[in-house]
Order: sequence, then structure tokens, then C-alpha cells
Amino acid sequence: MSDGTDSQGVRSRELCPCAILALLLLFSFSTIHQKRFDAATPVSRLDLLHALVDKHSWSIDSYHTNTTDKAVSGGHYYSDKAPGAVALALPAFAATSIVLRAIGVEANSQASWLATSWMACVFSQALPAAVGGALLFSWLSQFVARRAALATVLALFLGSLPLPYSTSLFSHAGVIGLLSIAMWAMNLFGLQRSNTRTGNSKRMVLAGVCAGLALASEFSSGLVVMGFVGYVCVRRQGGVQPFVMGMLPPLLLIPIYSWLTIRTPFAIPYSYQATFLAMNEGLYAIKMPDFENLWRLLFSPTRGLVFWTPFLLLAIPGMLRLPSTCPGSQWLFYYIPLLHCLVISGRVWDWEAGPTLSARYFAPILPLLAILCALGVERWPRLGLVLGMYSIGIVTFATLTDACPGGYLYNPLLQLHLPLFLHGELSPNVGMILGLPPYASVALYYAIVVSGMWWLWRRLP
Repeated sequence: MSDGTDSQGVRSRELCPCAILALLLLFSFSTIHQKRFDAATPVSRLDLLHALVDKHSWSIDSYHTNTTDKAVSGGHYYSDKAPGAVALALPAFAATSIVLRAIGVEANSQASWLATSWMACVFSQALPAAVGGALLFSWLSQFVARRAALATVLALFLGSLPLPYSTSLFSHAGVIGLLSIAMWAMNLFGLQRSNTRTGNSKRMVLAGVCAGLALASEFSSGLVVMGFVGYVCVRRQGGVQPFVMGMLPPLLLIPIYSWLTIRTPFAIPYSYQATFLAMNEGLYAIKMPDFENLWRLLFSPTRGLVFWTPFLLLAIPGMLRLPSTCPGSQWLFYYIPLLHCLVISGRVWDWEAGPTLSARYFAPILPLLAILCALGVERWPRLGLVLGMYSIGIVTFATLTDACPGGYLYNPLLQLHLPLFLHGELSPNVGMILGLPPYASVALYYAIVVSGMWWLWRRLP
């Protein structure tokens, strides 16, 4: 009897920090939205959502003039984006539209577009990212001290791409969350936790669903998803069938959407891009690796991933510790991220990727870098805390002001975000909607986030 009680207590102590972390991340991601949510990529998805709900049509003919990210086929315009993010957002978007119509808000008004966009982001981006962050913490805790795991998740989810991309209808925050959930479900290189074949099968189905949804939401996650497939085939032979069964339904979204729009399941709408002819060069504008472009994507103030998240530098000492911690894992945690970076560096055309924050096409590798960063934090905890808090500080600051800086700005942090903050010009957030002045809403946001982080830190051994 005491053994059962003790095990329940242990599970309770494990679940409580994960649940609180998920709620903290969900609050952080969902209480901010971008005043400039009209960038071409998110609006292309919003156009499709409005067309489906208001016009009952796959064509965005009624809205296509507000985005350049569109395909043209048979004389009609369609969103050229991968369909997964829209599929995740559709229920929340439709429910919000119904509520707004019931209270008399015009469907094409700015208020309606903002509200429906906000709710679509909460359920398609913020929620998967929050759950993924909590489960990534659980997975990392097998390899490092729980405080090191917590510091890593907080730095990578509040101080990197998940936060800004949860606040407008890009797909990257959701992809990071889905890939993190898949890593937890597969228990990559971790200890076996399930004692039943049924339990393992259910987890592998979940992993397949999440990996398939990630690829159906963002084609640039393909290399990471292929790495997961390789891991399942080599390390988990018994889990191949449930993993594939889980992947197939979300992956079918891709040919089905192509058939409904461009009338063939053997191509994607990017092949019919209506505005950017450069998309027809190379592999949808990706050519040979370009090391100058790679440097800009990693270190430049304009879009540099490491510039905006210097916490990632801890992955370097983490690489030295990985072979002894996860033997045989280097191919997945070293080479897949490296190959992904080299491939993306070949997209020299529009390398800034529009009005965005940091290097958004590097989003799929963040869950893989988490184990390296966690090992680095455990080796140098004080440096990890300093770099983590700095990363959280500048990314939350940028998100609260404007997470959509134009590519013409060399250093958006100094040229855009700081001036906006000094003038009190912030992105919409829940505090402002409740009637608080801009600076008071920022203070409330930081008070809740910092209090949540401190509570979690104190609770963990």
C-alpha cells in the first residue's frame, strides 16, 4: 500500500511542475497579439480561413489583394501555404466568427479580423507550443537536473522563436510545439517508461500524428521529421507501424488541399505562386548552401538566431557532453540541425523571410538543440542563467512592441523596438484590453511571467 501511495506522490510531484509550466507558457504566448498581423504569410492563412467560413470556398478571390503569398490556378487565387496550421486554427476561428456575428460585429471589420486572428493563433500556435514546452521539460529531465531542464525550456520558448510566432498566424510556434511533443512521445534516447506494448503503441501513434502535423504545417520541417522517421526505423522497430499510422492522416492534408485548389495531388500551391517568380528557381527558391547567408541568419542583428537568442551558444559545450549522455545520438542532434541550416542558407532570395523576428526557418531544429543547451547549462549554470534571462528579456521586449520588423532595418532592437517602447506604442495585449495603460500592461505581463518562473524554480530540487 505504501509503495502505491509513494509512487502516486512521485507522479504528482512530476506532473505539477509540468502543468504549471504549460499554463505559464500558454499565458505568455496567448496574451499578446501583433498589431501588424497583416504580413503576407499570416494574412494568406487568414484569407483562407475567412473564405472557408464566410464564403464556403477554397478560393481567396475576395481577399487576395491583401497578400502576395498566393497561388493562381484556373483563374482563381488560393493560399499557397501548407494546410496544417489552417486545419488546427479552423475550429477556433469558426467559433469566434459565430460569436462575433451574434454580437453584431461586422465580419470584414478590423476588429473582427483581429479577434479571429488572435483566437486562431491561441489554438493553433500557442496551445501546441505550451504543451510541447512542458513535455520537452519532462523529456529533458531524464538527462539533466530538473532546474537545468527548466532553464532550457524557458530560455528557448520565451527567449526564442515560439513566443513571437505564437502572436501572429505563422506556423513556426506550433511546429516547435508539435515536434517537442513527438520527441517526448518517442522518448528519444531516453529510459523506457511504459511497461506495456499498448502504452508504447499509443505514444508512437501520438508521435506520428504530431510529426505529420508539423510537416503538414511547415514544409521546412521535413528534414527533422525525416530524422524522427529514421530514429523509429532504427531504434524502435516495434513502433514503426503505429508511428506511420499516426503520420498518414495529417500528411494526407497536403495532397487533399492541392487537389481541392490546384486540381492535382502531385504538386503543391508553391509551384503556382502568383507573385514571386524567384520561387520557381531551385527548390522553391532554395539553391546551393551560402555561407555568407548562413552567417547573417545566425549572427546578424537583422535576423540572427544567435543574436536574438544567445542562450543557444550553450549548445557548444553541450556537444562535448552529448556522446556520454546519449550514446549514438550525434547523427540526430548534430547532423540534422547542421544539414537543416546549410539547406536553409541556400534561400538567398528574401533571406530575411519578410517582416519577422529572428530566423524563422530555423524553427524546426530548436527542439533538437534543447538537449545540447541543457547539457551546457548543467556544465555552466550561472552562464546559462545569464544568457537565458537576457534572451528572454530581448525577445519578450520585441514581442510586446512589434514582432514584425521590416527587412530594411539592420538592427530592429535599437531602430524599432526601443523607440516604440519609449513612445508607449505596444502590440495589443490582454492588459491593454482590460483598460490598463500600456506600461502598466507590460508590468503586469512581466510580473506574472517572472512570478511563475520563480515559483517553478523554487519548487524544483
